[in-house]
Amino acid sequence: MTQYFFMDESGDPGIFNTASSPYYVMVLVQLPAREPIPEFQSLREALRLPGFEFHYYRMSYSQKDTFFQSIIPTLFRVRAAVLLKSNTSILQTGTDLTVDLATRLILRSSPLDIADDILVMDGASDSLRKALRMSLSRECARLSRPRPFKKIVAARSSYEDGLQLADMLAGAIREFFWKNTPTFSNSFSDKIVDYWQVK
Repeated sequence: MTQYFFMDESGDPGIFNTASSPYYVMVLVQLPAREPIPEFQSLREALRLPGFEFHYYRMSYSQKDTFFQSIIPTLFRVRAAVLLKSNTSILQTGTDLTVDLATRLILRSSPLDIADDILVMDGASDSLRKALRMSLSRECARLSRPRPFKKIVAARSSYEDGLQLADMLAGAIREFFWKNTPTFSNSFSDKIVDYWQVK
């Protein structure tokens, strides 16, 4: 059965400087379907915010607390890559870094976990998706493993609950590493199947 994976990032993949976050986080969220998340709908109704887009850095502390409590019953799995950008062994920046990190994070999984599924990326350009497809194809050929995705598509987070979930998780993970505040990331720690601190 086809599974859906939603990818989003927190921080930026540029060169580290005083104006940027020291951490770049990428998450891959696995859901059984590409459809509205029931807990999101209930939360929007409770907050009287129909159509509200959940976005980690636009929400207050109390809104985040309510959000993360509400998703405890939601069925999903998370794979996360956490990069400290001052790590001198990482030479890529920008799109190259995004593609390399995504490829490595995806292929850390077993072919039994990700195979012939669908990847949904937040606002990804055609060139980014093409670069990722080519990178995955090269690595899968080298490793003699089946392709992880039959489709890689771009979508707008305002219409995709899966992308909004990925945004919220990425933001909570980056805040945990950057500011040592695990309050929100602890709420979904049991759903993280790969917590990769990139070296």
